[in-house]
Amino acid sequence: MADTVDPVLLEQIKTILRRDLKLGLTTPIADDMPLVGGEMDLDSLDILLLVSSIEKQFGFKIPSEAVGRWVFQNVATIAKYVQDNHEVLKTPGFVPAGVAAPIDWLARLPHGPEFRYVSRVDEVVPGQSARGAWVVSGAEAFFKGHFPGRPIVPGVLLVEAMAQMAGLAAPIEGAKSGMVVQFDVRFDQPVVPPAEITLTATVTRSMGQLVQCDVAASAANVVAARGSVTLHLE
Repeated sequence: MADTVDPVLLEQIKTILRRDLKLGLTTPIADDMPLVGGEMDLDSLDILLLVSSIEKQFGFKIPSEAVGRWVFQNVATIAKYVQDNHEVLKTPGFVPAGVAAPIDWLARLPHGPEFRYVSRVDEVVPGQSARGAWVVSGAEAFFKGHFPGRPIVPGVLLVEAMAQMAGLAAPIEGAKSGMVVQFDVRFDQPVVPPAEITLTATVTRSMGQLVQCDVAASAANVVAARGSVTLHLE
């Protein structure tokens, strides 16, 4: 059991709340803000939606009895519950009874955490498509220089994020890594942090170890970048 809650996990829970309750990306949510009976005052349908989203994102089931107890008091208690149970799920060989072991798609990317521009993977149809998101808070180190006082997400990192999603959509049997050999991307709209950037990749053509994908990145339902990426998978 962890004594403290990962601040990144707290922000992930808050992002889910803002998205599901349509609060807006910049709405402040305190860690100890009561979810029921306070300013937010979630009803049973809100709680159900929140439970489903958390289960989908973190890959485990939350028992009904846990929902009705202390878990959903506030953001911090939810994050603590997710953190503790997620640690159990990461134990080698552990699979909850009656639940298929989830695929850790992020772990299948060949990049380390420092160069991973995918925060969440929502859906993968191997060899066909992939969809997920990159969540930027504005506190990332690269924003200090791009641009000071008026930060925007660097276009080159949007391309890399889309390419990483393409790498999940376009696996070749036995392939463990991929390299971008060509891309043709158009930038339609700058992305200003904080933002949740939706990433999509659809396989359009493959030839040997080369795979071409149509890719797109959107923020607040507005397309920021789109085009194609060609990968060489090894």
